[in-house]
Amino acid sequence: MTSIATGGGPTLEQRRAFAGLKDGSEIPGYRGYIPQIKYRVGGTYGADTSALSKEYGMKSSTGPSLTPCYNETLCNRLPSTDGDKRFTEKMVPGYTGYVPRLLFKFGGTYRHDCDLSIDNFITNRDTYATKQEELLRHTSANPKLTAISYDPDVRDKINHYRDTHPNQATLTASKRPMREPPIPGYQGFIPRILPTEVSLGQRYSQATNSGLDLFTREQTHHKLVNSSSPIKPVTLDNPLVDFTTSHTRPGVDYSTRVYMRDGMIPKYTGYIPQRRYVFGNTYGDETRSLEVCAHTAPNYGAFTRSKTFA
Repeated sequence: MTSIATGGGPTLEQRRAFAGLKDGSEIPGYRGYIPQIKYRVGGTYGADTSALSKEYGMKSSTGPSLTPCYNETLCNRLPSTDGDKRFTEKMVPGYTGYVPRLLFKFGGTYRHDCDLSIDNFITNRDTYATKQEELLRHTSANPKLTAISYDPDVRDKINHYRDTHPNQATLTASKRPMREPPIPGYQGFIPRILPTEVSLGQRYSQATNSGLDLFTREQTHHKLVNSSSPIKPVTLDNPLVDFTTSHTRPGVDYSTRVYMRDGMIPKYTGYIPQRRYVFGNTYGDETRSLEVCAHTAPNYGAFTRSKTFA
């Protein structure tokens, strides 16, 4: 029996006899799958695997599982190093650039793996170029196909059918009604359902319908006001019309106040003056306690002017 350093050493049976392994047992550290091994408690790894192999009849390999490895040979002449080419023969270790298919090479030196990777890259590139040239020659040799619509008989028959069977356009640009609510799950913008209370306590379809109805009435009112009254200069005086009680507007929901006396709804994401200095209250009580909501003026601007010019 020769030494292991010279390629000899004990056989597999001699090693198993020296380790005291039973038939079908595996050495500790085996990473393969063994059925029911996690339910075995109290025994050694070798004893448990031996018992499981006898109980479940695990298959054992009759021969070597690895195929013989052969050294790859170069198929192409690699480009010589002239200073301008990146992928050349005799690549210097330490090159940090990209080398095609080098990530899939293992177990060899850097130069040998680079030569094989560059050789495979050149082979694939030349093969692809050859296929492209062959495809170009094949398409050039065959005559081009003629569209059926170019046939005069077909064109005349289609024109005759259109002349004798007039119909409307297939695509009609019709405007959808403003008050048509979207289906549940629509993530787009819907006016008036977040900054107002028209959507509180309602289903999605009812809430969107209320918001769109309010927005439509606002648009109608603005059109009537702009068309009936001429343009007037803007003044800082108090408005002559109380928008909360005037009958020229559709209802009290058209108040010019942004911050209502009833407080703001919790989902309001706009800015509320002095809110950062109040703590320990709910959102509704917090906003109702601020003067921006508690004042009795038509709007916060009028309230501020009344304090300034008082």
